[in-house]
Amino acid sequence: MTEQSQFSESLPVWVRRQALGLALRLMPKRLVDSAYLTAHTAYRLVVRGPRVPNASSIVSRPNDYGGPVYDTSSAGLLAGMQNGFYFLCHIAPLKWWSPPMRGVMMISGVHVAKRFKRSLKSSPFTVTIDKDFAGVLRGCAAIRPGRPPLTWLFPATQRRLQKLYEEGHAHSVEVWNEQGELVGGVFGVMLGTVFTALSMFHTEDNASKVAIVSLYHHLDAWGVDVVDHQGLTPWVETLGGVLVTREQYVALLARPAKSDAAKPGPWHVQFSPAQTGEWEPSQPAPAKSEAA
Repeated sequence: MTEQSQFSESLPVWVRRQALGLALRLMPKRLVDSAYLTAHTAYRLVVRGPRVPNASSIVSRPNDYGGPVYDTSSAGLLAGMQNGFYFLCHIAPLKWWSPPMRGVMMISGVHVAKRFKRSLKSSPFTVTIDKDFAGVLRGCAAIRPGRPPLTWLFPATQRRLQKLYEEGHAHSVEVWNEQGELVGGVFGVMLGTVFTALSMFHTEDNASKVAIVSLYHHLDAWGVDVVDHQGLTPWVETLGGVLVTREQYVALLARPAKSDAAKPGPWHVQFSPAQTGEWEPSQPAPAKSEAA
């Protein structure tokens, strides 16, 4: 079985996902925006907008919606992301989104608490990079207790992301326990000067935190100074994540790439968790126009 062919779902699972996606749209707090979303999507499927979304593609309600994804090839997805969008949907069609405020981590601003640094130095975990992208995809897509039984990483989206990985554009950080089990990770796409982290997971305490800080450490060493998180989780905000405007985020993407990490191809682990526990960001603070 190839990596691509393993991402599939049976008809009953597909029907269940459609029903859950519809139920999510019909929740009272989402109902009005869902009506606008459905109407705009239907209109744009008939009267097509630009193949690659831009600022003019974004509608007033929902105010982060950029229309359906017309080109789902790797080149089409990368072009849209390079323009400041990310793709996400629970049921078809795939859709573009670009929030007015974007959660990012300027690597020069990362602050890891001393307590967590001590945990890293004595961590039983092993970190790898680009060794099990499909496993991280499955981990991020898995239904977790206490959350709605629905994921945006359904099989068609996983196949597209797996292809981006095989072409050297997408990357994963994996965290393994002492038994050799994958217990955490994060994945995303390299966009020239910005790494956009799309999802993370953990099945053991602190595993996703180890993945994120390890990612920051490696990117810092490779000369990449911004990680896009779309929004800010409490953990990322604690580490120093900030909000930038849509325009500021697009400006970050437009900078010329200087790091070899921006070139397509696999990444390789360079630091252990213990070494990451000793890390301090080395890059100079960004200009206020970039980090404000």
